Amino acid sequence: MALVVAGYETKYPDPLVMDAGDKLKIVTRRDDEWPGWVFCESQNGKRGWVPENGVVIDGDAAVAQQSYVAREVSVMEGEIVRIERVESGWAWVTNMTNETGWVPLKNLKIVE
Repeated sequence: MALVVAGYETKYPDPLVMDAGDKLKIVTRRDDEWPGWVFCESQNGKRGWVPENGVVIDGDAAVAQQSYVAREVSVMEGEIVRIERVESGWAWVTNMTNETGWVPLKNLKIVE
């Protein structure tokens, strides 16, 4: 469990969704604020940040190695969330209304 110490509003309401084997276009290879993530575009034009370890990169293209959803979730300061997974400075959480998505770890404080 984690306490939200700073609220977060999702920036990508229509996220990229990929399945293993999907071909992606690399839009941004490196991000100084969030190393370990690459910004990709799917074949249907949706864009989102993808864990670098979830794709095989070849120049400006990538192939998904796993299913993934680039969904972020909005959370309010003071809210308690359940952390399901942590990846390169972000946590996949379930919030109080049972919505799931990514939130920056810096916005959370682990509690027992």
